[in-house]
Amino acid sequence: MIENLIWDFDGSLFNTYPAMVRLFKQALAIHGCDAYEDEILSLMKETLGKTVDFYLDRGVDYAFYKDFKRMEEELNPVEQPPFDGARDLCSRIKRDGGKNLIITHRARRTTFKLLNYFDMTSLFSEIVTRESGFKRKPNPDAFISTIRRHRLEPASTLSIGDRDLDVMAARDAGTRTCFFSQDGSKPSIDVDYIVDDLLQLERIIQEDPL
Repeated sequence: MIENLIWDFDGSLFNTYPAMVRLFKQALAIHGCDAYEDEILSLMKETLGKTVDFYLDRGVDYAFYKDFKRMEEELNPVEQPPFDGARDLCSRIKRDGGKNLIITHRARRTTFKLLNYFDMTSLFSEIVTRESGFKRKPNPDAFISTIRRHRLEPASTLSIGDRDLDVMAARDAGTRTCFFSQDGSKPSIDVDYIVDDLLQLERIIQEDPL
């Protein structure tokens, strides 16, 4: 039986990428660089730092990143909502005595900005962010530490992510794995479940026989 959920944030719990890609493209355009959204998204799903470096290496002035961060700061949180069903699913897990946790590379301030805006902060037992100091995924240390600290049973804990590195880290920490695919993509490793919306995930949790 699945009792606990460990969430990635961007692209898994919250639908943040469309707005981030749009703003990033706008910032590049201000500085004379016409970039493709698919290219930006692919890079962002690795890391934001890699995305920035990619365009710096192509001669774009670093000021573009400052413009991107300014626009991101001014962005209305309503443009980066949780995925449909996310709040209800987390509420169900908590109501049934389980735990929701977040392990993300996102900064603490912007993570809590969105969670607070959508009144979801109280649904999570722990929120591990960039400032927590763990190595980046796919290193599993953040998962291993969180599992031990909260005394979670890995077999009853499901980790949800939209990238290979999310499910690789979760697998290596011993939890069950769910790959959240919104574009038909498939993980490069074996996972327990693949879903393309969180309503599917809720049904899986309800019907899980273990």
